[in-house]
Amino acid sequence: MARRKQELKNEPVWRSDPHTQVKHLVYRHYLQCWMGKILQTFKEATIVDAFAGPGVYKDGPPGSPIVVAKTFLEHSARGRFNRLNLICLEERPDRVEELRRQIDLLPRDPRLRITVAEPGRAVDRQAELSALAHQGDPDRPVLWLLDPFNLKSLPFELVKACTQGRRDEVLVSLFTGELHRFCEQPAFAPVMDAYFGGGAWQSAVGKSGQVARKEAFADAYRAALGEAGLLSGHFGIQVSRDSARYHLVLATHSEAGLACWNPVKWKLDAYTGKGASAHDIAQLGLFGEADVSSLESALRAHSGMEWSWSALTSEALRLGYKEAHLRTALDDLAQEGLAFRVQPVKANTRWPHDSVVRFYNEEDLEEDGFEDIEADSGQGRLV
Repeated sequence: MARRKQELKNEPVWRSDPHTQVKHLVYRHYLQCWMGKILQTFKEATIVDAFAGPGVYKDGPPGSPIVVAKTFLEHSARGRFNRLNLICLEERPDRVEELRRQIDLLPRDPRLRITVAEPGRAVDRQAELSALAHQGDPDRPVLWLLDPFNLKSLPFELVKACTQGRRDEVLVSLFTGELHRFCEQPAFAPVMDAYFGGGAWQSAVGKSGQVARKEAFADAYRAALGEAGLLSGHFGIQVSRDSARYHLVLATHSEAGLACWNPVKWKLDAYTGKGASAHDIAQLGLFGEADVSSLESALRAHSGMEWSWSALTSEALRLGYKEAHLRTALDDLAQEGLAFRVQPVKANTRWPHDSVVRFYNEEDLEEDGFEDIEADSGQGRLV
């Protein structure tokens, strides 16, 4: 471990590790969806890799800027894409030099414009990067990749600054492992406050066990994003089958972002949608059907009400599920008699997109009947 830390600190290029490969797999899946939607809808969009690194690992795998570029170049819909600007910032000059060498090795496409900024820190250069990303167009979609080496490099104010545009999104590497280890050290409190933009992290400290505490930190971070007016989702990047080493957190202004994000989670963790390791990736589909119990619980709370399909899908997305999970949950409730489609009366599928669903509770299912027949009258009374 000491050798690896020294490698990361001192050498321009370092070795890859399994959890980084899982992280880049999440990137690729999300970018496949993001590019497919954004680059065929908008004339121009931008991805900012604000902690770009050298673009390659010592043992050969590509770094995040090259992962982004290759996802564009190898996308099945590339022929219909409009322009993508990829802006890369890296602090160390030797890594900037290596990144430029790696970019020079890529095939050329006039619709992919890659800019490697002069060396610098994201916290100092955010305004400059934002101006370069938007080019005077506040409605231009911009996806920020925020993957620093440590907590201090990513204060919450930086994350908020990267989401000022109404089509800005961020993918944050949230260091829940470090948060778990250091949160009870008094000297670490100011760092935690800056990282969460306040004291939201304190709600997680009392959790027992590292798995529960790390999840609680991820939930607290999402709560802070919610206070900033953002929708979000998270996914644990694990080492072997252990608890999450860190979490990836998507923050977005739109449910369309969640509609790209949630399928990635469930593709890589088909049972819970919460996290995956390199071991799990090799055994995709091992656990079979997804666990939709929390979605079912949310739907049960609607007893006595009618909900439109658009409202139901919105709730499912915000809870971290896909539309397919909503259909599964509704099927389960319908079998119990707790969900009934009231509109349309006729449909080719059970839950069409113009559905209106009425929900019931268990008390509504209690059978009506007759009291015991009185022997002397031979009559019964309906109850």
